Amino acid sequence: MDLNLTTKSQEAVSAAVQLAAATGNAHVEPSHLLATLLGQDEGIAGALLTAVGVDRADLTAAVEQQVQSLPSASGSSVSAPQMSQAFLRDLQDAQTLASDRGDEFISTEHLLIALAKNEPTAALLDARGATPVALSEALEQVRGSRRVTSADPEGTFQALEKYGQDLTALARDGKID
Repeated sequence: MDLNLTTKSQEAVSAAVQLAAATGNAHVEPSHLLATLLGQDEGIAGALLTAVGVDRADLTAAVEQQVQSLPSASGSSVSAPQMSQAFLRDLQDAQTLASDRGDEFISTEHLLIALAKNEPTAALLDARGATPVALSEALEQVRGSRRVTSADPEGTFQALEKYGQDLTALARDGKID
């Protein structure tokens, strides 16, 4: 499978493999990927979850519990984890989402929406209001019509929020004249 992943997506997939290895899991599962996406401070996935009103601490606790419930082994005979069929399916779905939107790279938001479509992570996200439809609508608000055409788009999508101030909101709150 030949995937064009953004830098943040590559970091998330790599961290998912490391998490599976650290917990002694034989396979890298979607739960590992969701856990690593939740751990990223920057990136669109976190902004999408916030936009749909997800309590990230609650979701993180539920994902960690799901990861701990996976079969694990320890010892010197344990090999490196392999990507599970569910994990590969989610990567494929993320690639389809990216191409449907006209994006050249698979970004973290594509991964998150793919995780929201498929079990076992779909149940965790759906219970907290992060359905594929809600996440897609939030993506339109957060990213607009901009396309992912570089390997590092996450830093540019929210540049105004990161480096600017909403003067209208400050005035409405009585913080400026």
